[in-house]
Amino acid sequence: MLGADISFLPELETRGMKFSDNGVEKDAIQILKDHGLNYVRLRIFNDPARDSGYSPGKGFCDLSNTLKMAKRVKAAGMKLLLDFHYSDYWADPGKQYKPAAWKNLSFDDLKKAVYNFTKDVMLQLKAQGTTPDMVQVGNEINHGIIWPEGNVSNFDGLAQLINAGTAAVKIS
Repeated sequence: MLGADISFLPELETRGMKFSDNGVEKDAIQILKDHGLNYVRLRIFNDPARDSGYSPGKGFCDLSNTLKMAKRVKAAGMKLLLDFHYSDYWADPGKQYKPAAWKNLSFDDLKKAVYNFTKDVMLQLKAQGTTPDMVQVGNEINHGIIWPEGNVSNFDGLAQLINAGTAAVKIS
C-alpha cells in the first residue's frame, strides 16, 4: 500500500494549478498512480463552509466535494481511504472541535449525530459506486474525538462515539 492524502487537490485546481509529469500535463491522480501510488486518502468535515470552518464559503472537503473526488479516485483504479474529522475544522491531537451543528446536543443525540452523519456519507458514496476501501472513524485521535465528550479523560464517552461511527460504517 502506497498512498497520499490529496483532499486539497480541488482547491489547487480551482486556483488554476496544473500538474505535469516529464513535461506532459496530466490529471494529478493519474500522475500519482503512474508513480506507484495505489491509495488515496480523503478527509471529510461536517460543514467546512462555515465562517470558522476549514474552507469558509467554499466547502472544500464537504460531502459534495468528497463525492466528486471519490469518483475520480475510483475511475483511476485506485483505492479510497475516507477520513472522518467529525468537525467543521481540522481535528488533530491538539484540537477536536465539535461541529457547530452538534454543539448543544445531549450525549445520546451526539452519538446519533455521529452515526447518522457517518451513515449518510457512506451510503451516498456506496450509491455512486465509490464505497471506501478503508475508513478512519476520527482523525488523529490520540486524545479522543469530538471534545469534550469524546476526550480521552472520558474513555467511556470516547468509546461510545467511536462505536457509533464504526457501527454506521459497518452497515453501509
